[in-house]
Amino acid sequence: MSPSKPTFSATESTFKRALFTAVDAWFAGRSRNATPGFWLKAAFWLASTFGLWAVLTFVALPWWAFAAVALAAGFSISQVGFNVGHDAIHGSLSSRRWVNALFARSFDLMGASSRMWAWAHNVVHHTYTNVPGTDHDLEPGFYLHLYRRDARGFLHRFQHVYAWGLYCFTMLVWVFKKDFVQLHERGAATTRRDVADVVLGKLTHFAFWLGVPLLWGAHPWWQVLVGYALVLAMCGLTAAVVFQLAHVVEGPDFPQPEAGALADDFWTHQLRTTANFAPRSALATFFTGGLNHQVEHHLFPRVCHAHYGALSRIVEETARQHGLPYHSSPTLWAALASHTRTLKAFGAPAASLPVGVVAAQLH
Repeated sequence: MSPSKPTFSATESTFKRALFTAVDAWFAGRSRNATPGFWLKAAFWLASTFGLWAVLTFVALPWWAFAAVALAAGFSISQVGFNVGHDAIHGSLSSRRWVNALFARSFDLMGASSRMWAWAHNVVHHTYTNVPGTDHDLEPGFYLHLYRRDARGFLHRFQHVYAWGLYCFTMLVWVFKKDFVQLHERGAATTRRDVADVVLGKLTHFAFWLGVPLLWGAHPWWQVLVGYALVLAMCGLTAAVVFQLAHVVEGPDFPQPEAGALADDFWTHQLRTTANFAPRSALATFFTGGLNHQVEHHLFPRVCHAHYGALSRIVEETARQHGLPYHSSPTLWAALASHTRTLKAFGAPAASLPVGVVAAQLH
């Protein structure tokens, strides 16, 4: 990590002023918080997760059915993270802080500390999006290069193939390592309350997924552990793919600060470094908690994702009027293909860089 964070070249832009004027006009008489439809969706995913957990824990199943339910439970808890916890941690569900704080705890049930996420994601990632060496999300470890690096190993030329397997370990690393590393990275800013909050969240997660099933469940210990591994694998794969499609695809920049300063103002920076996918698909929005509208989320993180579909048309039009990019893949499959090509380009030897769109973003 960089010892100091880069600065932006300006505090405001004509794009920002025009955008906020248009968005404020759209919200006139409307709440920016959760809608009735949002609460129905939140209830669905929470009920789905607890229901699948109950079946996985207390119902004796053949191995194939047990595995299927475990994978479904992993997918469902990832949806709670997208659709409930993520909005709550951003404070966008309600004007009442206690409501956001309550639903933010669903993130801890998933195994990720809501307190550490509020720092690493809300503060660092949302400010220094796609800035190598500063944005934590670009630093998953040696085996994945999510931006162009000078030093690349032989294995990296195949990362577009093996990355999908590594994504299955996302939650395993998050549960047992990532939050504790982030506690250390905060240094003197880390308080006893931070440590206690992370530890309590982990204990709640383990009690839910391991403690109750081991003590009162219908399966032997080894099957409980296999089920837990499958839950984490599916949750991790789902979370990693959705987050990668927002930034590590063709189009978004990976700007390097010069003399500690970034070239753009904050608002333009978010446009240049972020991408949407399947923005007109209600199904994609349902399954990603609005994270398919990542551009709108980065510009308006304290607005509930239920409004992003309407805002996307305003943002896109305003960006075009100011000659700024608006990155978007029309479908999920197009975004997955773009992510694959980008991973391949970032792992390729310098002499074999492809020409065209991918090569253009690797400066």
